[in-house]
Amino acid sequence: MIRSSALPLHDDRFTLRRLTAEDAAAFAHGASDPQVQAFAHLPRTDYTAATVREMIDEQVTPSLARGDLAVLAVADRETDELIGSLVLFDVTVDSAEVGFWVSPAHRGTGAASAALHLGMRLARLSGLHRLSARTVPDNPSSQKVLIRTGFTETGRGREVLPSNREAEVIRWIREIAPCPQVPLATSRLLLRLHTGTDAEPLRAIYAQPDVAKYLLDDPWDTSAAQRHLSERINQTDLRADGALALVITHQGTVIGDVMLWSREAQHRLGEIGWVLDPAFGGAGLASEAVEAVLRLAFDHYHLHRVAAQMDARNTASARLAERVGLRREAHLRQDWWNKGEWTDTLIYARLRHEADDQRSHEQHPEA
Repeated sequence: MIRSSALPLHDDRFTLRRLTAEDAAAFAHGASDPQVQAFAHLPRTDYTAATVREMIDEQVTPSLARGDLAVLAVADRETDELIGSLVLFDVTVDSAEVGFWVSPAHRGTGAASAALHLGMRLARLSGLHRLSARTVPDNPSSQKVLIRTGFTETGRGREVLPSNREAEVIRWIREIAPCPQVPLATSRLLLRLHTGTDAEPLRAIYAQPDVAKYLLDDPWDTSAAQRHLSERINQTDLRADGALALVITHQGTVIGDVMLWSREAQHRLGEIGWVLDPAFGGAGLASEAVEAVLRLAFDHYHLHRVAAQMDARNTASARLAERVGLRREAHLRQDWWNKGEWTDTLIYARLRHEADDQRSHEQHPEA
């Protein structure tokens, strides 16, 4: 069932929230657009402000309370103006179908992709593991949005749509279940998925000049923290999302993060990156976190190779890479223009068989 208590959800530009009577005129105007009428397959064609208010009172609000249907507003975060709608329907114990539309003035702004990401976050918070979608072949815009947000085409055929019209459709699936091994617990740390409350503690870390010095980003402000969090909060599984972003906590305090992402999924190649608050340095906490994620990479995801790239001046990260068993493979000279200067890059990597050999040696040191 849809967990309505999780609403509203935000990224840095858009909001996914309940549909209210104040949205009626904007919803009716957007739903009357010819492309929405042609491709959104809404259950009716004659929306007015009055009929939308009636729909909200009689269908939208009760069904959201029950959790079996969510007709939601996609809104501009700054103005709260409705710019489209997202619907989760045919809800089961672990899945739902998703549909969406965006008003003409806001197409091409990233609103549709953002709405889908927020819808996936709501679905995850509701305990769902899979979203499906359907488009018609002559709607390439929606197909591109679905592909960008990780949906995979699963087939084609004639079906009856929510508009009660039969049409040729393309079927899509998006697995959204988070990595079942997360959170990761070590002797001193808990590595968990990002939540909406992590923006400020992460900003406090990434805003430090010593932290940002060797990263591609400038020191984070509040806006940058929200933007990065909106991306990382959806990176919950390497297979489903192409990335796994974990917050490092120590005794309940956020002290950094680790990211694992896929470079070539078909060849099981991955990359890892990390950031630790300097206030917690020198105690082996970063090594402990990175080692835990490397074990996950090799033992759960069965990656063949995991690499790490860093600014060659970042000697602390280079030492950490060596401590956790990554081998230095390359020193690329002045290969990256960053913050007004050419910089060198170090590449470290570890192969799965090296991880297996190391584990065998630790278990049987006499061998």
